[in-house]
Amino acid sequence: MSDDERCAASFRFRKRERIRTRSDISRVFNEGSRWSTKGMRLNVLRNGGAETRAVFVTVRRYGNAVERNRARRVVSECWRLLKSTVIRGLDVVVLIYPDQDTVDIRRQQLDTLVHRAKVVV
Repeated sequence: MSDDERCAASFRFRKRERIRTRSDISRVFNEGSRWSTKGMRLNVLRNGGAETRAVFVTVRRYGNAVERNRARRVVSECWRLLKSTVIRGLDVVVLIYPDQDTVDIRRQQLDTLVHRAKVVV
């Protein structure tokens, strides 16, 4: 495997890095700490594991299914690029509110929240 392939592999967002059960999501909402900015809220809870897991949730009033899915894809891409700088062993839930769904805006919002939460290496 070349250095470029190793570097690209570190930016993937694998299944094991996703929170997939409703009970895990609820636990982060109920027990975790939270930080907010316009358009987004970050909930964080230590999971006791080696991996940092994340999930992206839109609020119910967020337009139609196409708009909700686009918002999740955009924020997921921002997280994928940012996750290498985040501390290991966390469960992260990103709650997305209606706002402009551009990568630049969402990346800035997510970066602000991650620094506010002090979960950056």
